[in-house]
Amino acid sequence: MNRPRDKVVSQRALKLRLLRIRGEKCERCNYDKREILQVHHKDGNRQNNEINNLEIICPNCHYEEHYLEENWLKKV
Repeated sequence: MNRPRDKVVSQRALKLRLLRIRGEKCERCNYDKREILQVHHKDGNRQNNEINNLEIICPNCHYEEHYLEENWLKKV
C-alpha cells in the first residue's frame, strides 16, 4: 500500500542520501543552506530515483529548471 506518509519518508531518505554523497550544497550554484535544498529528477520522472538521475539543488535553481524557459515575462 502506498500512503502519502510513505512518500514523505522515502523522499526524506533520498534527500539525506544525496546530501551524504554529493555534499550539502546546491550542485549548480553552491548555495549551502541544506535545510531548503531539493531533489530534482533530471529526466522529469519522479519515479526514476536512480542516483545518476538526481540532483540536489536550491529552490532558485529548481524554479529556473522548471519554469524559467516558459515564463510569460520573457515575451514582454
